[in-house]
Amino acid sequence: MQDRTTVYRDIFMASPQAMAIFDADGRLVETNAAFKALLETRHIVCHPDMTVSHFVSSEVWHAPVLLLSGCGPGSVSCSYLISSPDGQNVDLQLRTMENGDSIVTLSDASEEAADRARLRDLIATRTQQLIASEERLSLIANEVPAGIAHIDKDFTILYANTRFARAYGITPAQMIGKNAYDILHPHTMEQSSRFFEQARRGMVVDFEMRVELPEQKFKDVRTLLRPEKPSVGDVIGFYLVSIDVTRRKATMRALMQSQKMDALGRMASGISHDFNNLLTIILGNLLPLTERPDCDGITEDFLMPAISAARRGSALTKRLVSLARREQFDARPTDIGEAIREIYSLLQSSVPSTLTINLRQTAALPSAVIDRAQFEMAILNLVLNARDATDGRGQIDITLGTYTLPPAEAEVSRLPAGNYISLSIRDNGCGMSEDLTEKIFEPFFTSKKGAGSGLGLSMVYGFVEQSNGTIHVNSRLGQGSEFTILLPSVDLAPEAYSAPLLPDISEPLPMEPPQNGTALGLALLVEDDADVRRALCRKITSFGLNVLEAANAQDALDVLGLVQGITAVISDLDMPGDMNGIALAHYLKNAHPDLHVVLMSGKPAHLHQDIWPADVPFLKKPFSKEELIETFAPLTSTPATSHTPSEDLFAK
Repeated sequence: MQDRTTVYRDIFMASPQAMAIFDADGRLVETNAAFKALLETRHIVCHPDMTVSHFVSSEVWHAPVLLLSGCGPGSVSCSYLISSPDGQNVDLQLRTMENGDSIVTLSDASEEAADRARLRDLIATRTQQLIASEERLSLIANEVPAGIAHIDKDFTILYANTRFARAYGITPAQMIGKNAYDILHPHTMEQSSRFFEQARRGMVVDFEMRVELPEQKFKDVRTLLRPEKPSVGDVIGFYLVSIDVTRRKATMRALMQSQKMDALGRMASGISHDFNNLLTIILGNLLPLTERPDCDGITEDFLMPAISAARRGSALTKRLVSLARREQFDARPTDIGEAIREIYSLLQSSVPSTLTINLRQTAALPSAVIDRAQFEMAILNLVLNARDATDGRGQIDITLGTYTLPPAEAEVSRLPAGNYISLSIRDNGCGMSEDLTEKIFEPFFTSKKGAGSGLGLSMVYGFVEQSNGTIHVNSRLGQGSEFTILLPSVDLAPEAYSAPLLPDISEPLPMEPPQNGTALGLALLVEDDADVRRALCRKITSFGLNVLEAANAQDALDVLGLVQGITAVISDLDMPGDMNGIALAHYLKNAHPDLHVVLMSGKPAHLHQDIWPADVPFLKKPFSKEELIETFAPLTSTPATSHTPSEDLFAK
């Protein structure tokens, strides 16, 4: 039986692992066949005098020998990498035994080195990809129109994008690590804490609220909370996404206000005709009574108050219609600063001495395209509103300046971006709640407990809208109110803001009724309401015209066909039948150009402007005797030419 040493030596020599033994002095003692074969591929010859230190040198291998690990003080093992230019790398392991001998093993490290190289390249590629992905996600998170935050269960902010941090006037780095209670406004936390608690319990939560930001700024925000829950375990936090919906809500409010005013306009134009017909009857019957000598005793006590009330009703109808842009608007380039300064003394005389009005202009102002009369009335309404809010004690600041409307704000207000004139009227009065602020421009809404008509601020709103501007109110209870108006300057294409005008109607000087009793001619009155027709007949005959009556356009044509000498036709716009007043006027102007045609209505005339017949004057019901005289003035300046019907019409 072979001794153990012989067996070990046989195993050593037959091992496929290239191995060599060096004695305690570092000299080569033994090599196996695999070791010799590997060295032969490298053209290295082993000899007994070769030492360990010489063997691991670059001189022997003709290639760099890299120490990978070990070979420090007290170490018993070290590793080398012999890197060959042809890529056939060798891994050399040196281990020192207890008796001082050293065992050297060699391995072909080409595959391992290639794997390591591929792994290094893969790690570098994935690292670059992760960096690029993180940069893309960071860019998206910072540019997306929403605030994004990651909050743990203790309300510590783990992440915040730029938009979320910027809303609070800080950077994301300043926000990360802080508690949400230290960043968000106490009012915001009070309102949203219950939603945060739901998210901490694993619920998906969406809610909308008004958020208070630094410097007393407010935004309407829609917030989405999504819990962060590992695959196994409790919720460890939640993600927060806040979307600013202030502009959307402002747009919706503006749209609803516009629709409300448009509906009001349709309603007002519909009822104004009937209402003004009623006033025409009332005034038409009351005014003649004041001229009768037997009514002297009741004129002052009964007739004049009734006439005054009827006229106030007519004025109220006119104001109501004007709210919805249904009235003529005389827009002209106007110096706003000069207009304000001119009415400044009037404003001061309209408030008590305990209330101070301060006027300040911050920049040179361009002209604005507005109706000056309506502008002055709007300013007066706002100042008087501020006077009532301060109870006549305090301060009103009127500030004029310029403002460049950016595209984002212009889109909300549905206005062109560009240069505007800014006018603010601020008081330190009682202020208003948010609910009240949303209603103040509604027609007939008033907070003055019956002391107001509810049309003052509605008229201001109508003027601003008609001027292609915008109005905004900022108010809080106990902190006063500020109304800010933006009006377009002349460089914003003033022709685009020119309001539609009525046809060019001459304005002759008023004429007096004939004193000698001679009639001006024969007029045909076309009106479907018998009571209105009776009142108008009395008014028309009172200044020298004889009157025939017709209930509709067809009756009028029949009368014209039977009666000679008709010099004028005065017709209502809305009548039953296939032909209304405008169609009748067109027919008469074409068939009988010598006739003096007048149209009348309780509705605003410019609603029909696009189909209005040329050179036809208009009377707004109820009209005065003087307005009627002015309308028929051309009959006194040109010879009256009677209408002569054809024989065919006479045959009927």
